[in-house]
Amino acid sequence: MIRLMQKADVNRITQIEQLVQSHPWTAKQFEESMDSYICTVIEQQGQVVGFCILQPVLDEANLLLMAIHPSQQGKGLGFQLLEASIAQLKNNPLQIFLEVRESNQAAIALYEKAGFHQIDLRKNYYPKPDGSREHAIIMVKSCSDDFSQLFKS
Repeated sequence: MIRLMQKADVNRITQIEQLVQSHPWTAKQFEESMDSYICTVIEQQGQVVGFCILQPVLDEANLLLMAIHPSQQGKGLGFQLLEASIAQLKNNPLQIFLEVRESNQAAIALYEKAGFHQIDLRKNYYPKPDGSREHAIIMVKSCSDDFSQLFKS
């Protein structure tokens, strides 16, 4: 089940974020994000196993964060969550942007499957645990009306 994030989800979301990110958001950042962003979660058997945070900006949007619990990755949940989250955006944005670590090939494949493509590279953008830096791939998805229709009831 995919639904909007609730305050009661923040502890679980923070746990997932700490498992998958080297520089994770704090619980406070997640709580604050619910005030102005589109925040969704995906549940399996009543337990939150992933989340997505989209930032609407006029006629565009930015995918700020998305994660699936490591034990649930590779099952198509990320694709389902991403599509349903995008469908929650009001005013059908013309484009959605994101940045992804160059080494995160699984995420890049997911985003490409969802219609994103690379438009640029930010050199030495992401910090790594060893103190070095990693490039970020900037990707964009041009939206069409038919995409948002997929999840309308």
